[in-house]
Amino acid sequence: MIPIPHSGPTPARLLLTAAALALSAAAPALAQDAGLLAKACGDCHTAAADGSLSRISGQRKTPEGWLMTIVRMRQSHGADIDRATEAELVRHLADTQGLAPSEAAPYRYALEKDPNAIEGFDEPLGTMCARCHTGARVLLQHRTPEEWRTLIDFHVGQFPTIEYQALGRDREWYKIASTEVTDYLAAGQPLETEAWTAWQAADKPAVAGDWVVLTTLPDAGQAYGRLTVTGDASPYQVAGSLTLADGSNRPVTGQMNLYTGYEWRATLDIGGQSYRQVLALDGAGGIDGRQFLVAQDSLGGRLTGVRADAGARVLGTVPEAVAGLSGAVQVVGAGLDGLTVAGATAEGLQANDFGATVTLGAEAQGLATLSAGDSSVGVALYTAPDRLTVEPEFTIARVGGGSDNGPAAVPAHFSAVGWLNGPDGAAGTEDDIRIGSLSAEWSTSDANETAAMMQDAAYAGTLDPNGLFTPAVAGPNAERPFSTNNAGDLTITAKAGGLEASGRLIVTVQRFIDPPLR
Repeated sequence: MIPIPHSGPTPARLLLTAAALALSAAAPALAQDAGLLAKACGDCHTAAADGSLSRISGQRKTPEGWLMTIVRMRQSHGADIDRATEAELVRHLADTQGLAPSEAAPYRYALEKDPNAIEGFDEPLGTMCARCHTGARVLLQHRTPEEWRTLIDFHVGQFPTIEYQALGRDREWYKIASTEVTDYLAAGQPLETEAWTAWQAADKPAVAGDWVVLTTLPDAGQAYGRLTVTGDASPYQVAGSLTLADGSNRPVTGQMNLYTGYEWRATLDIGGQSYRQVLALDGAGGIDGRQFLVAQDSLGGRLTGVRADAGARVLGTVPEAVAGLSGAVQVVGAGLDGLTVAGATAEGLQANDFGATVTLGAEAQGLATLSAGDSSVGVALYTAPDRLTVEPEFTIARVGGGSDNGPAAVPAHFSAVGWLNGPDGAAGTEDDIRIGSLSAEWSTSDANETAAMMQDAAYAGTLDPNGLFTPAVAGPNAERPFSTNNAGDLTITAKAGGLEASGRLIVTVQRFIDPPLR
């Protein structure tokens, strides 16, 4: 289960007042933004004596949350807000009424559109809220008790059949929502928290400069490089290149907006493909998050990075493991001229722009630990894996296409991950050593008797040699029993090094409404 963090209230008020503006050194600019907010929203939201606007002043959200609100105001209420004004409002609201890093951290998977995240929430949130959308969408907000109650009423007004739908009529939905749920959220997600007050007063991490990064590209595997951020304010310019494991390079260009002092949102061209980055600065010279294709956000990978001038930090290695008992690796990070290695010999350490190169060696397979500063990573040296797993163990894909305006198919990508049993010699224990992704033979099969009867493996889609599953076209299929669509329940199997492992894939229907927070 994912717990709701509880933070006690403080005397701080999060309103658009002179006191709040005084927390920033950029008070004149913020005052101008507050004026823009009043102009854009003041026709419907009444102003109090202190200048705060009704409803708006009682909420804090992520940049994506504020964007969804503004778009809804335009679509449902005719708000005259153009795209340029929208961008300024999102920035201002995220900066002055956003979330502290610790408040957003447990639910970043929703911001990052992680296709493999599996939620689990205690009651009442689990069935009262997370049946229709992610629980994270709720918990990436902080509100006053009055605003939480108003949000419940909004649900009934916006979706009048909510109490009569299959997911609501098994209980007194409105009664529970307006009492038990609102009390639960008001206590767990209050407007005023120590974390937010502290973050408003804290020095914000610098973003301009050179960043060393390590990531995975869906069509090429591991990649590392340097990104240079220039500019004094959003939108910042980003330029650089990524180097693949085979030594080839992909240029990187684009723009990045920084919200709330740590929320990095970039749209980049990487080797001719458009990517989105949803990252967070950690306050100690690092960044972490997810990078994915704009056209297919299910395809992407983690991205970690460190400022080139932040001191010693190791992010990882390329390749991520050494096949055989000796081999050269690129250690990705910053300040690695003092890199130390335990569990293996290290020769030819040579610092470079991306960290350092070093040749690792061992007499028997095992784990080498590379350390720099307060950071370390493990690198397996191996001759053959002891076991294999499929990652993700469970995920979904979506059929798509088949019409001019229907959503495109949502693919899924699988990796065959090798493991060593570790010092205890037993598989599946805490000391197992992760090798990383291995080349494998891939296949699909029906997951159960019902899937076999419906011939799901024959119709739901195809799996390529790299573990990429492409769903079939959407719509009725006359060749299938009952002319059903091409959904399916599949077992995904990988074979490598004489080992075999499997995962589960549900191929489901299209998502016609796809907001920034699902």
